[in-house]
Amino acid sequence: MKDGLTRQQRYYLKHKERLVQEARDKRSKEPEKYKKYVHKWKSKNPDRERERNLAQFGLTIEDYDAMHEAQDGLCAICKQPETSNRDGKVYRLAVDHDHKTGKVRGLLCFKCNSAMGSFEKREIPLENVLKFLKEGNSD
Repeated sequence: MKDGLTRQQRYYLKHKERLVQEARDKRSKEPEKYKKYVHKWKSKNPDRERERNLAQFGLTIEDYDAMHEAQDGLCAICKQPETSNRDGKVYRLAVDHDHKTGKVRGLLCFKCNSAMGSFEKREIPLENVLKFLKEGNSD
């Protein structure tokens, strides 16, 4: 066959459903072993993990870096740099997107992204939030 695929790739595609189920079964039998493996792989392959995460939004590392530069490294909402961290390592700005359309809107700090996600998930119109804030400052 001249389809550009290796023998292994053709086998996988032909038997994908069974192979995926076997992998799921194996992971469910030893979840702690699997978690350790994933953690070890992610720590050894940070760039590939980052590429994989960005790909779910249709972005490349270059796309993200261009957005980051266009926003001067600041959150699109609060206009502050990211300060939230884990184990002393500061997070990158999060990719914010519309959960219905998948359209990327910009990069947000952890706190703004969490707030936006909470409002969006609960379908709270942001107009209600703005109205509340304005009424609270009308003293």
